[in-house]
This record gives sequence, C-alpha cells and structure tokens, in this order.
Amino acid sequence: MHELGIAQDLWAVVKQEAQKNKLRTLKKITIIIGEASGIEADFLRHSLSDHILPQAGEFAAGAEVELIAEKLTARCSNCQAEITKDNLVTFHCPACGSMKIDIIAGKETYVKSIEGE
Repeated sequence: MHELGIAQDLWAVVKQEAQKNKLRTLKKITIIIGEASGIEADFLRHSLSDHILPQAGEFAAGAEVELIAEKLTARCSNCQAEITKDNLVTFHCPACGSMKIDIIAGKETYVKSIEGE
C-alpha cells in the first residue's frame, strides 16, 4: 500500500501551505488524483483520514478530504491528435499509429487546495 507514503508526502505539502498562510485549523483538503497515477483513491482517503489527520490533533480535527479524479489526456507528437483513455487501445496513436505520445494530464497526484481558518 504505497498510498500511505503518498499521503505523507501530500500532508507535508498541506502543512507547509497551512503554515505559510497562518492557518490555525484545517477544514478541507482537495487532492487531484490522475487516472494514470496508479493511486487507489480509497486507500489514499483511508491513509489520510485514518492515519495522518488524527495524528495532527486539533489542527485537522474534522477536516474534509475531497478527492477529484483527473482524466488521462495525451497528445500525439506526430499528428497532434488528442488521446483519452477511451480511445487509447494500445500505446499507438489511434489517428496515425505513431508511438510518440505525450501524457499531458492525468498522471499526477497533488494538493489542489486547502481551506482553513
């Protein structure tokens, strides 16, 4: 379950941003999970809600964790066709057959925002 390690990394970002913005309490964390990131959303939520946030005490008591899935989007370097998970059958461009495909969205997992007081 590598999601616990990912949760710890995300929590470090949350703490840093909270400190920078002088937040005394954390109300909500919004995290983007890329469809091609390999992160299991339920495991990540469990890691944050049941392991990380309780250790933060009053600061994070009752904080909401919102996970937003980001769809996989790629572009063919050869013909510039936009490719999604739905039309990507193999690692070839469905328009021209090229293997020169760049993922442009959906491979990252990151903190989108935090809310607090």
